[in-house]
Amino acid sequence: MTIRRHYMDVLNVLSCFAVVVLHCTTVVYVNQGNMQWFVSVVLQSLFMFAVPVFFMISGANLVGYRSRYSTKVFFQKRLKRVLMTLVSFSFFIYVLSCFVPAQLGLPSRSFSLFEFINLFLTNQICDVYWFMYSILILYLITPLLACFASNKRLLEYAICLCVVSTAVIPFANRFVSNHDLFSVFAVPYLTGAIMYYLIGYYIVTYSPFEDCADRMRPALLIVAICSVVFMALMTIKTNVPHTVLSGAYSDYDNFYNNYLNLPVLVYSVSLFMLFRSLEPLFQSDKHPFMTVFSKLSSLSFDVYAIHMVFIWALDVYVLHNIFWDAVIRPFVVFVLSLLFAFVLEFLKKFCQIKRTAKV
Repeated sequence: MTIRRHYMDVLNVLSCFAVVVLHCTTVVYVNQGNMQWFVSVVLQSLFMFAVPVFFMISGANLVGYRSRYSTKVFFQKRLKRVLMTLVSFSFFIYVLSCFVPAQLGLPSRSFSLFEFINLFLTNQICDVYWFMYSILILYLITPLLACFASNKRLLEYAICLCVVSTAVIPFANRFVSNHDLFSVFAVPYLTGAIMYYLIGYYIVTYSPFEDCADRMRPALLIVAICSVVFMALMTIKTNVPHTVLSGAYSDYDNFYNNYLNLPVLVYSVSLFMLFRSLEPLFQSDKHPFMTVFSKLSSLSFDVYAIHMVFIWALDVYVLHNIFWDAVIRPFVVFVLSLLFAFVLEFLKKFCQIKRTAKV
């Protein structure tokens, strides 16, 4: 019997909320250098762990699927859920943009199945769905990854190639005059989200610091805090000279806050390991609230899929200001998205009961 990892439920819920915060503070891309921009940069740095942790949780749970079920069952269980969610929510948002665009802050469209297919295949309906397209690709190559994942040394080699190609080389290039200096050494097939996917599996499977988790906890916390501070300060340092100090606003440079770059990698991995070290605490009887986290965690995918609709709608009716965008709006959007997910789950179960009763 598989023991439920409660720290993953906690991280899943926190990451889901973090995604909402990130999408509520996109004023950073306006790059005006005012107080709201500075606060948003800090929040973007603090919550940038969201997508990396999502990928790590997926890798931790799925790369070793062969020990639980066949590849056919894996595709049936995983591809079906993600693909159905992606298609159904994309179609839902597309229909809304055809019939009530002004009320929800959506682009106005005339219904066309051909247009929907074209927009869907190019991720132009809801651009934050890039995550679902990415996870679909990772699912497709998971059977290949699973073939060598049982070999610890081979997995470590693959992770090293991923980290160097995805995070280290771009970071090193940042500080040389020729920004392509090391690019020829990057492995093209081991770059991107696959890095987090494999790291997540490695951490939970081979437990490199299992015996000293308690002693490492303060160090992991310090590394996480230092990473956030570094990300925020370097992002501000990079952008302020060509915005506030020059009086001419240029495009936002999010290099240090990019989820694939080295600072976010260090932050996300240290945070993941920190929460993993707290698992004995989460497993204890003193924390019955874990049932709540487990339930919320099961709704996180639907929350992710719907939250942008509420952000767009609220933008129509509520004026932007620092307190609303940075403090109130993330919680409002998160709660509304959760309520939507709860209702959707209820309707799914009701339909299943009706179908069972007919049979």
